Amino acid sequence: MLIYNTTYLVADRQFGPWIKWLREVHIPFMLNCGFMNPLAAKILTADSEQEGTSIAVQFQIQDLQLLRIWDEENAESLLNDLAERFGSEVLSFATVMEML
Repeated sequence: MLIYNTTYLVADRQFGPWIKWLREVHIPFMLNCGFMNPLAAKILTADSEQEGTSIAVQFQIQDLQLLRIWDEENAESLLNDLAERFGSEVLSFATVMEML
């Protein structure tokens, strides 16, 4: 089992629209793509001089093969949607972790 984690840095003025997008668009999209057990958490150890709020969003996925298929077929459209809606006011990076 893998954990697919995306960390977002959200500009304060975009936090409301972004969290709505997360709940209404992003999480349902990921669940429809085979991901499971969504979890979103505010990161409290972020740089105190950083502008905005950092949020980690995690999903579980069965294996690397399913993740690769999702990446090839769906990742670009999700990133494009994020960029169109929020531009540079929401930044993100993803990490894949293996559960022990």
